[in-house]
Amino acid sequence: MSLKYNLLKNYLSHEEALDIRKSLLIIALPAIGENVLQMIFGIVDTAFLGHYDWRAMTAAGMANQIIFILQAVAMAVAMGVTVLIANSIGAKNKKQVELTTWHAFYLSAALGVGLSILSLYSKNLMILFPGAQKDLIDLSADYLRIIFTAGPAFTMMFVLAGVLRGAGNTRAPMIATGIANSINVFLDYCMVFGKLGFPEMGVKGAALATAISRTIGVMFLIISIIRSDTIGIKLSKPPKWHSKTVLNIFKIGTPTAMENFMFSTGVLVFANILFMVGPQAYAAHRVGIQIESLSFMPGWGIAVAITALAGQFNGAGQIKKIVGTVRQGWLLGILFQVSVGIFMFLFPRYLILIFTDDPVIMAYAYLPVRIIGLFQIFLATDAALTGGLRGVGDTKFPMYVMMLSTWLVRIPIGFIMVKFFSLGLLGAWIGMMADMAIRAIAKYIRFSSGKWESTALKTRLAVNQAIPSHQQGLTVEEVDVKD
Repeated sequence: MSLKYNLLKNYLSHEEALDIRKSLLIIALPAIGENVLQMIFGIVDTAFLGHYDWRAMTAAGMANQIIFILQAVAMAVAMGVTVLIANSIGAKNKKQVELTTWHAFYLSAALGVGLSILSLYSKNLMILFPGAQKDLIDLSADYLRIIFTAGPAFTMMFVLAGVLRGAGNTRAPMIATGIANSINVFLDYCMVFGKLGFPEMGVKGAALATAISRTIGVMFLIISIIRSDTIGIKLSKPPKWHSKTVLNIFKIGTPTAMENFMFSTGVLVFANILFMVGPQAYAAHRVGIQIESLSFMPGWGIAVAITALAGQFNGAGQIKKIVGTVRQGWLLGILFQVSVGIFMFLFPRYLILIFTDDPVIMAYAYLPVRIIGLFQIFLATDAALTGGLRGVGDTKFPMYVMMLSTWLVRIPIGFIMVKFFSLGLLGAWIGMMADMAIRAIAKYIRFSSGKWESTALKTRLAVNQAIPSHQQGLTVEEVDVKD
């Protein structure tokens, strides 16, 4: 197979590479901060409810599984909006930037209202847990009802952050999450336990705290969008519904939503393979996954930055800079994550102790943590190339790769290694690591082949639909390799 691009070669001048590296870090660092805060947001609810009553904690966990399934639509809108706005900014199409932003408001508000209506049927959704006890069903339905009632806050937090990321502004979503998180911690303490004059509300208090804090976070995002010169929406002239823009949003965003949905389903199936080994092995696996999530944060932030910059360069028809952006982001990701991986491999004990001090679970957990340390280069490669492909609108390929590698590699290999070769936790993680390696290699080949360029062209044309015909002749640069 002939490859058009080689990420080991430089396609930019020294000055261009330096500027792009700086831009990537400016966008990536707040995105990493936001991700950390989002993780804390979830941990706080779990921690407070866990100290209040294990039933309340379990019920909130059940409700959050339903919420995660339903957030797939909001995720589709958020990704579609991010890519279209980034490309529109690159094309200097201010009209399309404004049109896409307004439709982000329309769609997220409509989805939120749909969740609010669904709150009336919260109890009915509990049929997804046929084996759960009645008291858990009731508590979970109460939590879900309150969260869904504040549906617009839930969906708009997702989508409006996507608007700002597309414009290269990851600082505002980080600040919004920080504000929401701080308010959530305070209200959780007051409403769950009944402190500082608040009534003791248990699981309902946790849900109400989340709803209020997200609403305030959304208000900050709205103000940030209105004040943004890059986005530049006019409040006095909201545009009419534009079906073509909506279609483009879902065309780009739906594969990413499906990718996350299918991966989450696969993870649930994979968990049952771990239970075949035993509950303590599963607990060690969960420790490994939590540490993997921490180690992946630099890669995730860089992927967000690559998506924004690659989208802007694609909109401008600057193919050379798209390739250069992915290369610089890939190298930065490898630098950060391999450094973390070396620490994980040499000193796993310190990371494991963050989550457990149980000697049996710790003994099991050394293996997955060390394996993750060794595979950081694959995680960094996967993140960078996924960010690049998404930035130009090529969201279907990552979806197909994830579905095939999860369902035809991770799960079957893990099952065979555990069931027939009795390799226990190691066998399950052999399947997992094979999945990670295949995803990274497949995306590297896809990007290096240049086959994404036809999709990039379609995305570029889509965002130029609002430009007068005499302005639509964008020039696409040829790529010269710098030795």
